[in-house]
Amino acid sequence: MTDYQAPVPQGKTNTLAIISLIASILGVLLMFLGLCIPCTSLFSFLLGVAGAIMGFIAKKKIDESMGVEGGRGLAMGGLIAGIAVVVISIIIFIIGIIAVGALFTTPAFMEGWY
Repeated sequence: MTDYQAPVPQGKTNTLAIISLIASILGVLLMFLGLCIPCTSLFSFLLGVAGAIMGFIAKKKIDESMGVEGGRGLAMGGLIAGIAVVVISIIIFIIGIIAVGALFTTPAFMEGWY
C-alpha cells in the first residue's frame, strides 16, 4: 500500500464575487470617461455602489462557506474598487458642479455672450 492521498477538490468561485469585480471595473472605466462626459459619473457611482455591496455580500458568503466557495480575493477587489469608484465619482461630480457654477458667473456669460 502507498500513502497516496486524493487531491482536495477546489471549491467553486462565488458568482457574486465575479459580478462585483466586473461592476467595479466598469465603474472605473466609466469614471475615467466621466472626466470627458460628466453625465457618466452618475453611472460610475451606481456601478461602484453595486460593486461594493456585492463584494461585501460575496465576502461574507465565502467566509461562511468554510472553504467550499472560493473567490475571496475577487470579492475584496470588487469591494475596494467599488468604494474607490464611489469616492472618486463624488469628487468628480463636485468639481463639475463648481466648474459649471464658475462658468455661469463669468462676466461674459452674464452679459449675454455664450
